[in-house]
Amino acid sequence: MSSYLLQSRSDNTNNKYFYAYKRWERFILKQGGLSLPAKPIHVALYLTKLIDTGSSYSVVQSAFYGIKWAHTVQGFSDPTENAFVTNLLESSKRQPHKPKVKKEHIDSETIIELCIKYKDSDDIAILRDLCMIVLSFSGFLRYNELSSLRCKDVHFKTNYLEIDIDKSKTDQYRLGEKLVISNGESAACPYSLLSKYFSICKIESSSEQYLFKPIFRSGKRCSLIYKNKKLSYTRARECIVARLKEVCGDINIGLHSLRAGGATVAANADVNERCWKRHGRWKSDTAKDGYVADSLAHRLEVTKKLGL
Repeated sequence: MSSYLLQSRSDNTNNKYFYAYKRWERFILKQGGLSLPAKPIHVALYLTKLIDTGSSYSVVQSAFYGIKWAHTVQGFSDPTENAFVTNLLESSKRQPHKPKVKKEHIDSETIIELCIKYKDSDDIAILRDLCMIVLSFSGFLRYNELSSLRCKDVHFKTNYLEIDIDKSKTDQYRLGEKLVISNGESAACPYSLLSKYFSICKIESSSEQYLFKPIFRSGKRCSLIYKNKKLSYTRARECIVARLKEVCGDINIGLHSLRAGGATVAANADVNERCWKRHGRWKSDTAKDGYVADSLAHRLEVTKKLGL
């Protein structure tokens, strides 16, 4: 029964709540109190301490839901329902914090320029990085979706790619999603690049191996490692950011710049909103709108329509 109870949340959520709860436990045990079941006033004082020490809203929120999770999953009365506790959580949103610095978006021209630079390269490391870039951009992929792709998940159709997304942040019930990506006409065509990647790496289309794996070099030879191990987030970020900065200069970008960039280009090109929302697997309009940087032309349309 306990294993089923834990499956009421995703593994990532359980891990996040567990570590937030453990931080609370270490704090309250030092003070001589009980972590489980906890007294509401003790939880309120803990949140107060976090706010006093300058913790961000996300830290306070993690503590709040970590404590709630630990109590509800074990059938104890929930101390976070207390008015003091809920009001302190709300108060943490209103505390002065450093302004958020969002990553820059990547555009189509940057990716095409990069692919033209390496259009004749057969180096597996370069080809792997280019494939990850164009798939993340054209498929609006989060890195966990990209890194979890297996060779068998990619299907080459007549003039488009069909990709099975078995695990996604917004697909908590694992129903699966089929992503379709059209072939293109530039050097950054996802269909052509992925075909070349499959061919050079001698990838079997029915293989259970991860599509993007670490690489080893032996003399002049370069190959994907034999072990079925996905490329880590840290290493992927190093490779992709370094590769993109070859053409876009020293700007503030990350892996999410590709997902946000693809969504922004689609939105400013007046692609059907329902289609690109489904393409990006967003559950709400609020979530998808946070990814889009409206172009100046679109923003000026507002006042142009006023007839002044």
